[in-house]
Amino acid sequence: MRQREVFHQYPVFLQILYFAAICIGCLTVSNGIASLLVILAGGEESLQSIGSLLFVQTLSSIGGFLLPALWLAWMKKAGQPDYLHIRTEAGMVPVLAGIAFLILATPLVSALQGWGENWQNALGGSLGSYFQQKSLQSGMIVDKLLHVESWGVFLCSFFVIAVVAGICEEFLFRGGLQNLLAEWFKNKHVAIWVASILFSAFHLDLAGFLPRCLLGAILGYTYAYSGCIWVPVILHTLNNGVSCLMAFLYFKGYAKIDPDLLGQSLGPEWTLVSLAGLVFLAIFIFRTNKLKKTGA
Repeated sequence: MRQREVFHQYPVFLQILYFAAICIGCLTVSNGIASLLVILAGGEESLQSIGSLLFVQTLSSIGGFLLPALWLAWMKKAGQPDYLHIRTEAGMVPVLAGIAFLILATPLVSALQGWGENWQNALGGSLGSYFQQKSLQSGMIVDKLLHVESWGVFLCSFFVIAVVAGICEEFLFRGGLQNLLAEWFKNKHVAIWVASILFSAFHLDLAGFLPRCLLGAILGYTYAYSGCIWVPVILHTLNNGVSCLMAFLYFKGYAKIDPDLLGQSLGPEWTLVSLAGLVFLAIFIFRTNKLKKTGA
C-alpha cells in the first residue's frame, strides 16, 4: 500500500514532523536555487537589485510555503479530500467580519508594536543585537521594494508582498499547520494560537512579534469559522496591500501622513477602545453562530 494512502493514519505528531522536514527542505532548496539563478544571470552583486529581491522572494515563498502545503493536502487526500478547504466558497460575511476585526485591531496592534520595540531595545547583549539587526535588514528590504519611483515596479512589489505572501503563508500556516495542530490538540483555539505564535516567530522580528501574533490569530479564527482558506488569504492580502500602498503613496508625496508614525499618535484610550471592540465583536459573532446552530 502506498504511503499516501495511509499517511492520514499516522500519529499526528509524526505527521507534523514530516511536514516540518518538508518545509525546511523546500524552503532551503527553493531559496538556494533562486539565489543561484540570480548569481548565474547577473553576478553576486545583482542579489541586491529590486528585481532579484522580488524573484528570490517569490520563488522562496512558492517553493518553501505553498508547495509543502500542497504536498500535505495531497498526502492527506485519502483521509480528507479537501484538507486545505480550497474548494469551499469564500462567503462575504466572514470576509467582512475579518475586515472589521483588522480595523478594530489597528490601535492595539500599534500599541503592541511599541511595546515590542521597547522590549527589543531593553534586551541588550548579543541576542538583542541579533534581533535589532534582523529588524533593520527587513526594514531596509521593504523600504527598497516600496520606495520606488515607478508605478510598474511598485505593482510588482505589491504583488509579491501582498498577493504572493498572502496566498503562500496562509496555505502553510493556516491550511497546513493549523489543521495539523487542531488534530493533535483536539482544540481549535489552542491550534489557532500555537500556529499564530509559530507564524510570528518565523519572521524573526521581536518588535513585531506580538502584533503579528494577534493578526495571525485573527486570520486563524476567520479560517476556522469560515471553513475556507481563501478568507484568510483575502484578509492577509488586504492587510499587506494597504500597508504597501500607504508606504508608497507617502514616499511619492501623494499622502502627507507617515504610516510609520500614524499609530504612534494614538493614545492608550484608543488601545482600550480597540481591545473592547474586539472582545465585543468576538462575543457577538460567537453568540450569533451559537443561535444559528441551535435554531433559535
